[in-house]
Amino acid sequence: MKLRSCCQIVAVSMMIGCGGTYDSYVTGVVTLDSTPLTRGTVSFKPLSSGPTAYGFIESNGQFSMKTGSEAGLPPGEYSVTVVANEPSIVNPDGGPPTPGTPITPPWYRSSSTSGLERTIEAGSNEVNFDLSTEPPADWNPEPKKKRRKRR
Repeated sequence: MKLRSCCQIVAVSMMIGCGGTYDSYVTGVVTLDSTPLTRGTVSFKPLSSGPTAYGFIESNGQFSMKTGSEAGLPPGEYSVTVVANEPSIVNPDGGPPTPGTPITPPWYRSSSTSGLERTIEAGSNEVNFDLSTEPPADWNPEPKKKRRKRR
């Protein structure tokens, strides 16, 4: 009877298989002024070298990170960006759609200005972001570039 139980455990373990390529997993919730975002992307860019990981924000604000098509990411230090826009607007003339209006403030859209850095450990990591529409004290938006008039 013990031999049969051991064989079943081994068989189940083989069916489940080993873990994926990465040994760190990140899930969390993104809110803006304490309200869950309902769309968008969270990006984890390594502060050293390595691939950038992405997670799509679901309608309840939850996300989970992937690197390429693999779940997870390498452990390490990351700079984080969050980008969310309203849905694209269909062009009635058949051209490309017009991008939707930004939901997230501009400072969260760049790793150099987001102020969001996280250390990811091996195993499961819960990382939540409570973003604010109030600009950081050191926020200095880049001036808009003037377009040249065609002659």
